[in-house]
Amino acid sequence: MDPSTILLFPVHAVVWLYSLLSFLPWYFMTGVQKKKSLAKRVKSRSTTGQAEGPYRSVDRFDSLVTEDYAGKDTLDKLFDYAVERFGKADCLGTREVLSKENETQPSGKVFKKLILGDYKWLSYEEMDTQVSQFGSGLAALGQQPKSTIAIFCETRAEWMITAQACFRRNFPLVTFYATLGEEAVAFGLNECGATHLVTSVELLETKLKNVLPQIPSLRQIIYVDRKSISTAGYPQGIQIHSMHSVQELGAKPENLSRPIVKPVPSDLAVIMYTSGSTGRPKGVMIIHSNLIGGMAGQCERIPGLGWGLNTFRTHCIYIYTRTHTNSALQIFFHVLCCCLIYSCHDSYTSGGYTKHDNPHPRGEILIGGPNVTMGYSRSEGCNNEDFFADENGQRWFCTGDIGEMHPDGCLQIVDRKKDLVKLQAGEYVSLGKVESALKNCSLIDNICAYANSDQNYVISFIVPNQKNLTALANQKGIEGTWEEICNHPVMEREVLREIKEVATSIKLQRFEIPVMVHLSPEPWTPETGLVTDAFKLKRKELKNHYLNDIERMYGHK
Repeated sequence: MDPSTILLFPVHAVVWLYSLLSFLPWYFMTGVQKKKSLAKRVKSRSTTGQAEGPYRSVDRFDSLVTEDYAGKDTLDKLFDYAVERFGKADCLGTREVLSKENETQPSGKVFKKLILGDYKWLSYEEMDTQVSQFGSGLAALGQQPKSTIAIFCETRAEWMITAQACFRRNFPLVTFYATLGEEAVAFGLNECGATHLVTSVELLETKLKNVLPQIPSLRQIIYVDRKSISTAGYPQGIQIHSMHSVQELGAKPENLSRPIVKPVPSDLAVIMYTSGSTGRPKGVMIIHSNLIGGMAGQCERIPGLGWGLNTFRTHCIYIYTRTHTNSALQIFFHVLCCCLIYSCHDSYTSGGYTKHDNPHPRGEILIGGPNVTMGYSRSEGCNNEDFFADENGQRWFCTGDIGEMHPDGCLQIVDRKKDLVKLQAGEYVSLGKVESALKNCSLIDNICAYANSDQNYVISFIVPNQKNLTALANQKGIEGTWEEICNHPVMEREVLREIKEVATSIKLQRFEIPVMVHLSPEPWTPETGLVTDAFKLKRKELKNHYLNDIERMYGHK
């Protein structure tokens, strides 16, 4: 026997024994076999036995759940139940910012690093007191039930206190991202007509102060910080208060005793303004039953969230076919927790997805059920495009996502009909908006913007204007065939430079501007299969056609 084998035997034995002693407890204590069985089982099945569905979760096949806790059908009831159940437990934690430091990354980018103190907690009971006082204070300042109140604030404890105070007193809460620009916020405030606004000192002074004269309906501004600010320079007719002073006002016995108008499930809870990626922000109207329905079943799905509550899983899916005048069959998948699923009436012929696709049927995903919102505020055109109701009055939302149904009842998202893409860092990019803007560039005849959600920048495929690009190539001393000119790296850089100039002049956001381009010497015509007969882009075909270029531009090759 080899001496080295003898010498290594004790080492191998120890490793084998350690693996055995660690693997067996892990295997039995984590329930990995049960998880594997759940992952492999059939998740949903068709209620009709047909490929077009509808599909429902096998765990909740006969009916759907609309609330996790019986009788807790509005947000204020849910919060009251949490206070009753977890009274003295920690609820909201805040860490004080002690200092800020610049931290240079290996890439050379500089990030702000926050030095934070320890958590300071509010219990459920303490939060309940603050919610009660703040709601009473808002009522004392003239806020009326079923009249909108707005919040434009960073994520912090005061945000949640404000929200719960509004839910309790039936004040529909209008929310704005803290990253929205001042013009977008002014537009939203004018559209919703709110008279009261909750914000922070930083946002008030940097984004709101200059546009307040454009918002005539605003009467009361409450800032959440515990500091005093100067009211000089603010429009007459607007009163400014600290959140603490409003809570003190609400704590007075005569205000605490004011009658409370409680919401019902069909009352408006939130108008949530979008980021406005495709233009002006839109306010999504969400009633109490939408939010309660959206939470239903999640306590079981997210470990530790439900505190041991045994709730039901509620997935359901539906596929529908419809015959159109052009003999094209359109199929739609429909998926959501706690929802019935139906079909969209719109045609989608440029995508090339049908229920006959191999190996699995594919189509657009629609969402329907109690958690589908009431649509966009004052935006009938968008409502008609994105929402519809079936003959039973059930509302449906057209997601624009393309799904593929697997035999085990699992849905896979494979593409997107709509051109809105979320980048890795969270920014939303409207590809259509980018394309429309950059077609103003004299070097571009046609353009397709592209972005992967696991990347942090946009790329594009471009059909250049042959006359202008050839003239530019002559100026740069570049000669060759049209294909050689398009493939020359100098010409790619020149087109990128021109794109950036145009994008800057029309105020595209930094993350909307393509970072890499591919110049296509071939025009896009219906004969190439890259555009429709109406010369609309076929994104799926363009993606497949330029797959190697996509990998190159994203650094994979």
